[in-house]
Amino acid sequence: MAKKIKIVVESVEQNVTIPAIPLSAAAAILKVVLWGSQYVPAQSRDETVQILLDNREAILQFVQTSVKELKEFEPFRLVEVESGPNRVLIDILG
Repeated sequence: MAKKIKIVVESVEQNVTIPAIPLSAAAAILKVVLWGSQYVPAQSRDETVQILLDNREAILQFVQTSVKELKEFEPFRLVEVESGPNRVLIDILG
């Protein structure tokens, strides 16, 4: 059963590896980030921040449903994107 998510971003300038964390912890972190986004001053909000604010509940519901579904699968690679020398990997681990 899948229990954790691990993210790796590789680029020429810098490599970033987010260690494997439980799926439920990732969902909780996202919830805190979305909750905190309401405190971005109105004059600093770009279109992306406004979309997040307007759709906060739908995003949280989607993430909670996704976490529930992912836990039923065996570990697998969720995302693998390459663009030139850059690469992003998102793995769902057991």
